Amino acid sequence: MKSLRVLLLGSAAILLVASACEPSLAQCAMCGASVQNSTDAEAASKTLDLAAMILLVPPVAMFAGLFGVFYRFRNVQGGRAVKASTEEPAFSEEQPPEF
Repeated sequence: MKSLRVLLLGSAAILLVASACEPSLAQCAMCGASVQNSTDAEAASKTLDLAAMILLVPPVAMFAGLFGVFYRFRNVQGGRAVKASTEEPAFSEEQPPEF
């Protein structure tokens, strides 16, 4: 439940920062030329910005999903999850590791 709350707060913070940003002027040369040659440059620019944001969502979602899976199963060993607090050390201080 706590991780869900952290995820929701993080998502809300990212959306807030993204919505408060100034519009960027970075577009590829072909996109910039199509905006400059259009009759309604303002609408064309906003449409291209929205399209870029829509195309950005799937890779970010896949990366976040994979990161979540890797984080969730980071301590899985031998078909079971091992808690970090109950994990035994690899060797004790009394016996040096064997090589």
